[in-house]
Amino acid sequence: MKIGSELNLNQLQLKNTNLSKSESEFKNLLEKEASTKNEQKDEQLKVVSQEFESIFLSMMFKQMRDATLKSDLLDSGLSKEVFEDMYYDQIAKEAASKEQLGIAEAVYQQLSNNS
Repeated sequence: MKIGSELNLNQLQLKNTNLSKSESEFKNLLEKEASTKNEQKDEQLKVVSQEFESIFLSMMFKQMRDATLKSDLLDSGLSKEVFEDMYYDQIAKEAASKEQLGIAEAVYQQLSNNS
């Protein structure tokens, strides 16, 4: 930087101070953006973990249904199977959203490397 006779040391220090303020503001902005991205990733990971728990529970409920003895007393058919599948899917979503089983939390902890 070429210093002319019109610039004195105080003016140069003032310009340097303004530059440091700008640098610190830029660093703060970058840190906030990185923090926001990490928070968004955490939220997405929590949602995916809940979805995993929901799918796991749905499959477990369907396997439990298939393991029971079937009777010809009640109407059975495709419509009943579709209704039961939808019913078990909804129950699984509700159970996963209550966070009482802890499967989603365990998956989240494992994937986020938070112990």
